[in-house]
Amino acid sequence: MAPPVALVRRLSRFSAWPRPFDPDAELDWSDPAFSRRLLAEHLDQTHDGASRRRTLIERHVTRLRQLLPDPPAHLLDAGCGPGLYAVPLAGLGYRVDGIDVGPAVIRHARKEARANGVARLTHFEVGDVRNLPAEPRYDAILLIYYVLENLTASRQASALRRLAARLRPGGRLVAEFRLRPDQPPGRFSAWEVADRSLLGKRRQLLLSDSVYDRARNLFILREVAVFPDGSVAVQQTTSRLLRFEEIPVVLARAGMRVIHTFDAWTRYPGSPLCDSVVVVAEPDQGSPASTRRAGSRRPGSG
Repeated sequence: MAPPVALVRRLSRFSAWPRPFDPDAELDWSDPAFSRRLLAEHLDQTHDGASRRRTLIERHVTRLRQLLPDPPAHLLDAGCGPGLYAVPLAGLGYRVDGIDVGPAVIRHARKEARANGVARLTHFEVGDVRNLPAEPRYDAILLIYYVLENLTASRQASALRRLAARLRPGGRLVAEFRLRPDQPPGRFSAWEVADRSLLGKRRQLLLSDSVYDRARNLFILREVAVFPDGSVAVQQTTSRLLRFEEIPVVLARAGMRVIHTFDAWTRYPGSPLCDSVVVVAEPDQGSPASTRRAGSRRPGSG
């Protein structure tokens, strides 16, 4: 299968050094062809590169049960992928809505819910955390597997404000943040001859180029596939990571306050030395952001 037309580029157009959020290369997660390929990676049980393996997800769901309100609380899994967390949570009695920009993963989530007998407790639709409607409101919202890091700083802030507005009073956000990538600062390049990749299901020379800019806490992964017919495809993902001390500040600006920070999925307190953290936050009714939201409600609105 040829790569999506939107990803075909001439090598002469590539910058020598990957640029953050490069419009000529940045991945469109909503692209249907890419979504179909990514679904296979989500379901692949040999790696944790798209979704975690199911054995690890089972442990995370057990931990989430300790962090979430009791069933039948209404949850939003924002960036739900193929429903690998949402469906087990519904199996525990939660009502779970899931949104994701990828159409193929949403179709699979619906199929997974039907196969597990929880279709009546779930609702999955194609959607974007940057453009959520005002209703419904939730008892808890999940951001699992670093959902926000592929957005610019301004879009991260906007998404968090929208998510905070969807929480009921007393609701909570459970969000996973990566503090640093699994790479030291600098640039690393590699190549391999591959039979397939996310850029195409045919033999190719696959070039990868990753850059971690510690000063800006940006990580860029660019991949270029060169096919036997001379065509070239490129994709990159830019990750804007939050530093440990930034997280409560960013959430406060969105109208939330942090009540717990854990070292990843453990019960141990998080710190700047962690590679990732799981944060539990709740609406801060006294914050300026919350006050603005309350003041903007129509008379008689809930």
